[in-house]
Amino acid sequence: MTSAELAERMKADILADVENGVVPASVSSFSELHDYVDANLYGGTEALLEQIDTEAPDTDEGHSAALATLCDLANPAMDAVDAWIRSGGIATGRPDRDTQ
Repeated sequence: MTSAELAERMKADILADVENGVVPASVSSFSELHDYVDANLYGGTEALLEQIDTEAPDTDEGHSAALATLCDLANPAMDAVDAWIRSGGIATGRPDRDTQ
């Protein structure tokens, strides 16, 4: 999975939460999502960490490396989602809004 793919999954999850009334459509940034949910879990990041961790050595160093790998993947995705939200992505109701 790439950061761009993870960002698209996160956007879809956010839109579902807006549709279900969990998150208001007026949210204006990724960090504001944390007022309503644990936004770090969008896009299936918890399952992704489990997958990465399974492939790492079962040591403290291996678990730390797995978490670092997830952060390297998730941080750019979160930045992309933040840009999408700030550019009105939630209002369009489309996860694939161009944020560039």
